This record gives sequence, C-alpha cells and structure tokens, in this order.
Amino acid sequence: MNKFKFLITFGLKKRIFRKAFIITNILIGIVSIALINLPMLIDYFGSDEVDETVINVSVVNETTESDFELETTIIDYLNMAAHDIQYLASETQVEDHEEFWETEGIDVLLVISGTLASPSIDIYSREPQLNNYIINLVQQFVYDYQDVSHASFNIVSRPADGDGNGLSPEDRNFLEGFISLLFLPVFFLIILATQMLGVDIIEEKSSKAIETIISSVPAKLHFLSKILSTLLFLMIQTTLLLAFAALGLLVSRVLSATTQFEELSFLSELATRIPNWPSILTFTIIFMLFGALLFLVLASLLAALATTQEDYQQFQAPLVILILSGFYMGIFLPLSGGDTALRIAAYFPIFSPFIAPIAFATEVISIGEVILILVGLILFIGLLMYFVSPIYKVAILSYEQTKPFKRIAFYFKKAFAKSK
Repeated sequence: MNKFKFLITFGLKKRIFRKAFIITNILIGIVSIALINLPMLIDYFGSDEVDETVINVSVVNETTESDFELETTIIDYLNMAAHDIQYLASETQVEDHEEFWETEGIDVLLVISGTLASPSIDIYSREPQLNNYIINLVQQFVYDYQDVSHASFNIVSRPADGDGNGLSPEDRNFLEGFISLLFLPVFFLIILATQMLGVDIIEEKSSKAIETIISSVPAKLHFLSKILSTLLFLMIQTTLLLAFAALGLLVSRVLSATTQFEELSFLSELATRIPNWPSILTFTIIFMLFGALLFLVLASLLAALATTQEDYQQFQAPLVILILSGFYMGIFLPLSGGDTALRIAAYFPIFSPFIAPIAFATEVISIGEVILILVGLILFIGLLMYFVSPIYKVAILSYEQTKPFKRIAFYFKKAFAKSK
C-alpha cells in the first residue's frame, strides 16, 4: 500500500511542481478573467459615443393605497442612476400579468402589491442582465420614497414553453450558441489527461524503466496508480479553472462597484438566463471526471500495447477520434435540432461524458435520465477495467512488434488464458 501511495504521489508531484504547469495556469487565469469580463472590457475601453438603450417600463400599483405619481416617480428615479439607458413609461398596458411575455412594447413590468409601507414587488423583465441592477434601484427608491418597514422583491421567470421545461426559446437559443464555449474546457481536459497518461507509460516502457517498477509493485497497482494520479491532477486543474471563473466574477463585481459601468460578463449572463446552472455545472463536472476515467483506462491499455512513441501515436488515433466525435455531436446536434439523436447518443457510454451534460442543459433529457446515464457509465467503466487490467498486466512487459489488431488479439488471448 505504501508503494501504491508513493506511485500516486510521485506521478502527481511530477505534473504539478513543474514550471510549465505554474506558468500555464497563470496565463490561463489571466485569459479566463479577461474573457469572462470581455463585455465589460469592451464597454470600458470602447468609444465614448455609445448608443443609448431605451427600456419601456410599466408600473402597476395594486396596493390598498392609490398614488397617481408612483409610476412617474419610479421611472424618474431609475433614470437618475442609469448609464446609457433611458427608462420610459410604456404606453402599452396588460390586464393579465402573464400576458407580459407575449406583449410587445413593454420591456420591464413592475407590479407593486400589499401596502406602500410594506410593498411586495414582482419584476417581469425581458432584459435578464438588468434584473439585479433594476432590483437595486427599485429597492433604493422604495426605502427613499417613504417610511417603509419591509419590502420583498420577486423576479418572475418566463414560463416554460408548453412542455414543462424551464428554458424559454430565447434562453435555449442563447445556451446552444454558447455550448461550444462552455464545454470546450471539458474536451481539452480529457484530451490533456489521456495524452499525459499515455506519454508517461510509454516513456517508462520505451526506456525499460517499467521493468524495474514492475519488479517492485504488481502490474495491477501500477495500472491503477497511473490512472488515479492523472485523475487527481485533472481534479486539481478543474478546481483551478473554477477558481479562475469565480475570480473573474469577483473582478466584474468590483469593477461595476468602483466604476460607472454595469456588471457585464458571459458567466453572469448565462447564470441569469439559465436558472438551473448549478445542477448543470455539477453534472458536467461529474461526467467529465468519469468520462476522463473511461478514456484513461483506454489510454493506459493503448500505451501498454505500444512499444515506442510512434507506435503509441498510431494506437491512440482511434481514441482521439472517439473523443472528437462525442464533442462535435454535443455541439452540432442541438444546433441542428437533432434532439432525438442527442437523446439516443447520450445513452452510449463512450459518448455520454460529452453529450449527456449538453442534453441535460438543453432539457432534452430529464434529471432522472441523466442519473440513469451516469449509472450506466459507471457500470461500463467497471466492466472495462475488468477486461483491461489483465491485458495491461501481460502487455506492459511485452515488446511485440506485430500489427496493432493482431497484437491486441494476441494479448487478449494470452491474458485470459492465464486467468483461467
């Protein structure tokens, strides 16, 4: 057990305590923060001559007290603090508040109920990126307007599109447009993990160092240590990326608080439009880790089968094609309206690490289905490790130079003949 722990620790330290890892993550952090706040940076360094945005506001007073100046007063207050935004009283009125979403001419609807001393304010908005901004202004107005003991605020989300799903057509289109950007880190992390593992094993094998290692520890422990150390590295890198994202949002809020510019960022826009983003992020990370585990098992097998770096490049080509296929299907199937194909592909374990989170994010599959797919993926990984482990044990100390498929068949037959 101490040797197993040493192999994991050694493999992890060899990757983390490199200057390349530190410098790369510093650059990634800077670029991530800049990309997250790109809209604000464009606004900040852009031309002084900017087009003024016009927001049509309708205020409905349902309190027990009448105040004919309430709508005008609120709109004037909003305009006092507005930057490049003009709030106008909408000439259009709606009798049923839910008709707001189908009514043109109104961008924001404020419904004030209760009493003016303790109001409850429902906010309907077609401009979700302005929700927090409007809430802050309306809250300041309410407490400045008169002696208010308590006020509650509620952002009313757009209703589902008739099928019980939570995404409006606009929000789904927005998400589909950002899918490639959102899941690109998942693709790169899995590719990075498989490349690192394969190169690490083939270096030990081509230099004959593997013979010394296997003489000290069983091949099975060497197999597991390589996978676990790479998986731990992937978890550390994922944590750093999440930390960079959180830091980017913090920078956005600091800039908006210390300058006259609004808080604008890709992640805040996404979080506003996609209310269930925490569950999407959670499932994306879980599927990425188990997907990485799946491809790491395959990569370790391919590296054990190979004898040189050039040999390994040939062996890993099918693996890279599988990873690319899952990634591209996850991007283009939602854009092309292939929901049925997306649902079916999500159930294939080899593709589910990429497709299942996207299908869940676009609400093609439910939370129950995504859990079922995850269980299937875990079972498939267990079955794959059962078959790969004995083949790895045979292949890691062998230097066969036969053709790839013939070599695989030979090792498979030899491994399971021994186990019998």
